[in-house]
Amino acid sequence: MEKIPTGLARGRLAWTTAIASLALLVLLGTLSAGIVLSRQQSRAHILSSFELRGTSSATFVSEFLMQQATREQQTARQFLSGAQVSPEHFRLVVSAFGSSAAVLLDSSGRLLDIVPSDRSLLGHPLASHYAHLQAAEQGRSAISNVVPSAARAMPVTAIAVPFSTARGRRVFSAAYDANDSALGRFVQHTVPYRQHEVILVDASGHVIAASPSTTARTLAQADPQLARAAAHASHGSVAGAQTPTTFADTSVPGTSWKLLMAVPNSRMYVSIAGWTQWIPWLVLALVSILGTLLVALFARSLADRARLTSLSTKLEQIARTDALTGLLNRRALNEHLTRAAAHARRRDEPLSLMMIDLDRFKETNDQFGHEAGDQVLRAFAGCLRDALRADDIYGRWGGDEFLVALPATDRESARTAAARLRHCAQALELGEIGLPDGIPFSIGLATSTETTPAELVREADVVLYEAKSDGHRDMQRPGDRPAVPSS
Repeated sequence: MEKIPTGLARGRLAWTTAIASLALLVLLGTLSAGIVLSRQQSRAHILSSFELRGTSSATFVSEFLMQQATREQQTARQFLSGAQVSPEHFRLVVSAFGSSAAVLLDSSGRLLDIVPSDRSLLGHPLASHYAHLQAAEQGRSAISNVVPSAARAMPVTAIAVPFSTARGRRVFSAAYDANDSALGRFVQHTVPYRQHEVILVDASGHVIAASPSTTARTLAQADPQLARAAAHASHGSVAGAQTPTTFADTSVPGTSWKLLMAVPNSRMYVSIAGWTQWIPWLVLALVSILGTLLVALFARSLADRARLTSLSTKLEQIARTDALTGLLNRRALNEHLTRAAAHARRRDEPLSLMMIDLDRFKETNDQFGHEAGDQVLRAFAGCLRDALRADDIYGRWGGDEFLVALPATDRESARTAAARLRHCAQALELGEIGLPDGIPFSIGLATSTETTPAELVREADVVLYEAKSDGHRDMQRPGDRPAVPSS
């Protein structure tokens, strides 16, 4: 016969049960609170990363515009400062920037030259009609909103730069088709993630560039819900969207433009969504397997953190890599070049720089399409990998331009490297896209031990421009013999 517990025994059992129950409740409560907090922190981290991605992308656009303005100013100062600027010379300068239209103003704001040519406008004051030209006349480089072109009946964005001459300040302004420009391609590669919507707009809401591309002229036409959301806040949810969507609105430094990014929540929070959100409640319900679930939950938490860390690493890698060629992009090249120049100065070693521009690239694009152009860029990237050393720094500078930095390399060794690269490019078989003799290109070569990275890039860029103007020869600093025979 079973012995009935005494009152003291029953009390101890009740106390033990109560303590165990309380400990279990505390443990489950702590675990539940920790899971909720972890999910909130994960969502906050993902949202912060998304907003940071918008800030970084807006900075990329700003750097692109500022570098373009600097190049325009340097080139204009060098080639458009004479008393007389021939129309042929002016068109050559304009074509070097891939501009669809451009104007050159004298110190009084009157038109000196225009592309496309319209002789009836020469001598007329234009600055008073355009805010960016007025700013340039006052000595400031300026980026316009979407404005009607003075030379062509089409909407454009323009970069106006002032430069000093012996006859006073002049203004050079290059305009780019708002519907089909390098900015459009730049934005398409700025945030290369699926299901993201990226729209670059001016202060009036006119679309400058978008990914995916759109024929809409304004943000309200392209995405009415996003336009309404952006009008009331710089970030948050897009009200009225077919699927829950989060957006971020970031100003582009140095301009009146804004970069808007929007992505469905299902895509943004994919790493913490799905069935895993029910694990904590299953743990609370299945007390009998609490230990196993705690271990599984802890392992899952570590896996989530690892996925977030891996995602951040991949985002950083994508931000430093050109999506088309797999090479370093301009941002990463600038960082590597700064370190290489500092290393060269400390060790008093030469640093050589090659600025490379693919010849006939626009012709290939126009005749065979952009897929052929992409094929050329990827093929040339392969030549860079095959012909250069592991310690060399190389990547896509932008468009059809590539930059190569050769640490501890003097001028003669740099010429040898250029010859290897040319041999590789000439050996490519691309007859189906009009390049039976390989990929022709021009090189601007500069070598120094003390020059800053910006000065070295500028020197190579100027030499490259002179090389293309001189019949697509490879050139070095003025006075040097060409490094490599032309294609």
